[in-house]
Amino acid sequence: MNNLKKSKFIRFKKEEIHQIMELYSKKISIGEWKDYSISFEKSHAIFSIHRSFKHGPCLEIKKNNKKDSFFTLTSQNNVIASSKSLGKVINYLKKPYLKLVK
Repeated sequence: MNNLKKSKFIRFKKEEIHQIMELYSKKISIGEWKDYSISFEKSHAIFSIHRSFKHGPCLEIKKNNKKDSFFTLTSQNNVIASSKSLGKVINYLKKPYLKLVK
């Protein structure tokens, strides 16, 4: 039990979670997103966004490095956006989800 207390994990700050959840609630209300999950590691924290209950995450917001927080938005291991500001990453997600229809 003491080992868990001594180990420091990267975490999202309360303000960062609030920013993400504000957008998440809008996207879930229009049916674009279905679920989310959060994981914490020593080197990074990940907020995963799911569009389907059956498949893995379609988007991930990753927070790296304790001192200089650096945020990366990825989709299926492809970097979409990265910034020192979470707001810039969130602004990218505010764009409507467009799908090609034939």
